[in-house]
Amino acid sequence: MGVGYNVAKETRWGFETTPCDDALHPSDAPGWWEWWYFDADFDNGYTMAGTFHFGSPRPPANPDVRFIEIALYDPAGDKRVARKRYPKEQCSASEDTCKVVIGPNVFEGEAPTFHLFFQEGGQGCDITYESLVEGYMPKGPTSSVGSAVVNWVIPTARAKVSGTITWEGKTIEVKGVGYHDHNWSDAPMSGAGDSEDLLALMGLIIGDWTLVCSGGRARRKHGYEPYGVMYAYKKDKVVAVSTKGGGLGSAYATNAVGVEYPQSYRLWWNAPGLVEGEINFSLKQVIDFMDLHRRFKPFQRWFVETYVGRAAYFRYRLEYDADLTILGEKVTGKGLTWCEHHKFV
Repeated sequence: MGVGYNVAKETRWGFETTPCDDALHPSDAPGWWEWWYFDADFDNGYTMAGTFHFGSPRPPANPDVRFIEIALYDPAGDKRVARKRYPKEQCSASEDTCKVVIGPNVFEGEAPTFHLFFQEGGQGCDITYESLVEGYMPKGPTSSVGSAVVNWVIPTARAKVSGTITWEGKTIEVKGVGYHDHNWSDAPMSGAGDSEDLLALMGLIIGDWTLVCSGGRARRKHGYEPYGVMYAYKKDKVVAVSTKGGGLGSAYATNAVGVEYPQSYRLWWNAPGLVEGEINFSLKQVIDFMDLHRRFKPFQRWFVETYVGRAAYFRYRLEYDADLTILGEKVTGKGLTWCEHHKFV
């Protein structure tokens, strides 16, 4: 069996997904949380990224909270955020399939079709995801928070999206590409996990290839060793998985609150016959930044930053230059993309 509830067929690279993999995974653990993540990159230059949350993934732990946290970005990178907590009794989630209700907001569906609706503070969307690739669940845990496993399933790494978004009360028709995954754990993410620096790229599309990849360096207790992972889809199938890689940033700048971030980033893999080569990134724009310790009291902030690390989250727009060989086939491309960058240093 895989992690979570998966009892589907095992393949060479992971497990086929079932509807209950994308459903609720309840737990009595005091630090339990679960989120359904989705993003979309629209042809008109708008982008969207967000989550439906049960429990709190960031300290302090509170398994009873229910909230949405969704950001819309216009072509210039200006952001509008819909962030609202709802009473627990106004929220529900199925344990059999993906149907999550938080107040009036709904995310639901089964592969290949998912539907997202939210409306809050003049911002919103009504979007359908039509998956173009198979669902995927790794064979084993991919990360942890202390001793708690962070479970992960990707119902769709590449989807055609269409519908409408609402920007400051104005409805705009959109179409483009999207991504959806799902995480859950018994401990909030606090910077105590395996990584100190993680650049996560979700659904990079190069022709028939869809690449879900990340890389960075491990925490000090693991010797600052670089690591990298890639899940490579050819057309609609996962055809290669490699964990023999790394990631490293360079040309660092400092933002207004003193957090450093790279102007360039390199991901590489060295698994002969499987995945070899590198992707180089050049930062075009910081479109999001969150200081994950901003809610802490002064002593809490000092203690965590002294003994754990300075947790922060960035979202970038980037230029990429990929020069890879996957299963002996050259995979090269240049273009624009976006990604997440998690920092615990």
